[in-house]
Amino acid sequence: DQANLMQPMPDWLPKFDVIFLRNVLIYFDNEAKAEIVRRVLGHLKPNGVLYTGHAESLSTLSLPVRTLATAIHGHA
Repeated sequence: DQANLMQPMPDWLPKFDVIFLRNVLIYFDNEAKAEIVRRVLGHLKPNGVLYTGHAESLSTLSLPVRTLATAIHGHA
């Protein structure tokens, strides 16, 4: 099965403890980045961790995440 980051996440997709989006978001504009992160956050378990690439900042996107360390985020 497949999931497309530009589409709503499939219902069959479970919740995860860790999601890696390393070096993925650099290919999208800010609006698309924010939508992608919101979609994947819906599949992140409470206290789960989202990893992005070091060149990918989420700080300007007004997302419900808290930065735990460089490129490591938790759901706010």
